[in-house]
Amino acid sequence: MTGFLFVAKDLPSSWWICAGLVVAFLIFHTFTVPSHLRHLPRVPIFPLLISYLSGEVEDVRIKRLILPYANERGEGLVLVWALGRWMIHILDYKLAAQMSDNMNLFPKELPPDGLLLWRFIGGSNVLMANGDKWRKHSRVIRDAFGLPIPVDLFTSLAKNLFAVISPPSSPSDSHTVDFSELAQRFALDAVGSSVLGHDFDAIRTESLFVREYNGIMHDIANPIYLIAPWLERIVPRKEVVNRMDSLVDKFKQLLQAKKDEPGDDMMTLMLKDPEMSDEELRDNMVVLFIAGHDTSAGGLSTLIYFLATHPEIQEAAREEVLRVLGPTADPSVGTLSATSLPYLNACIREALRINTPISYIVPRAPINGVTLGKYYIPPNTSLIYNIYAVHHNDSVWGDPKAFRPARFLEKGTPRAAMVKDAWVPFATGPRQCPARNFALYEQRALAVMLLREYEWSLPENSIHKNGLRNAFSPFALTLPHDLHITFTKKKH
Repeated sequence: MTGFLFVAKDLPSSWWICAGLVVAFLIFHTFTVPSHLRHLPRVPIFPLLISYLSGEVEDVRIKRLILPYANERGEGLVLVWALGRWMIHILDYKLAAQMSDNMNLFPKELPPDGLLLWRFIGGSNVLMANGDKWRKHSRVIRDAFGLPIPVDLFTSLAKNLFAVISPPSSPSDSHTVDFSELAQRFALDAVGSSVLGHDFDAIRTESLFVREYNGIMHDIANPIYLIAPWLERIVPRKEVVNRMDSLVDKFKQLLQAKKDEPGDDMMTLMLKDPEMSDEELRDNMVVLFIAGHDTSAGGLSTLIYFLATHPEIQEAAREEVLRVLGPTADPSVGTLSATSLPYLNACIREALRINTPISYIVPRAPINGVTLGKYYIPPNTSLIYNIYAVHHNDSVWGDPKAFRPARFLEKGTPRAAMVKDAWVPFATGPRQCPARNFALYEQRALAVMLLREYEWSLPENSIHKNGLRNAFSPFALTLPHDLHITFTKKKH
């Protein structure tokens, strides 16, 4: 009896010891570099953990921790701990092209963790699929983006935006607005009407759809769950999951509405393909929404920011626009082309380089062991094309922090060829973004309309006075936030 009481008395402390050992094992297993990857240069883990816990945004983390480590050692790839595991970040555009060009050897990786963002995106879409499934999705999406560029829609939406920037009832010629929010609303109406076939009317009215979407993205980006994705299985966030499933149901409702009332939009065209299931259409709708809403808004906000902080470049772009289109004529596909507006197009390309909306793409995983540069890469290793790092490589761009559109006007030189190959905001290879042309026309259309209507600058109290600041994103997107811009109406 005495022995039993002794054991019972010690049982709680024994449990604590066991629990401590389990936690220690999990920490060791999570943060220790696997033996087959220890030959690779790796960024120290503790600064990375502190960065994640503090909510540091992806572009700052790359510039503060990853690029300096790689540059000091002359490395084109480094091992980085992210999203609960060790992953290889490719920072050299030639190595990245070697991976991107070979889809069979480097297929997209199936996400091994329980992050909610993968649940939201789904796996049956052009972003995540491989092999024949990807080819099917790619064909349908490319056919959809083969429709005429909706320049008239972009122009009409820009005019709607003018009424919000400077309300007709206001006697003042100058107004300060949160352009990062307006860019989201513009992008939502553009992708809604032309791609999804649904008029959100987001520019003129607040969209509950977007408020719900932004709330879910905020919750997904919880730093603790990004560091330890396995917590989703141990401590599931049921309320977040329910709200996410509710939003997914809304996408399904949009899909059903499009079946009931077809239009001349891209989703109607995709619905005509008999090989596409409802799940595949829904998953592609979510991907197109994120690309058309978040990344487009980020690119537009970044462009407007850099033109605000470089008035001489803004004026040069305005002079080109007025010379090509005049003060009042609505733009067309021809007058908005990169050939017609080379300087404005160079401004857009430089803005997309310096603050790339997508920091890096979905990981690839080689099916066999391969050699990239001087390192052997074991099979099934996560490989990330770090687009942001490639766009800030000193050896390619000289002074990568400087906003210099002239980089993209140089022709016929070795540096011009290198710049062309290293500029990859839409990725590269067979799987590069099929919406590239659509996105560039959208940016040129809005920029043309704004340049003829307004001059703009940063207000004195802007949080972006000393450099552009992005919001934290679970998708590693670089999206400016609280970007207030003062627009002054031009006298015609």
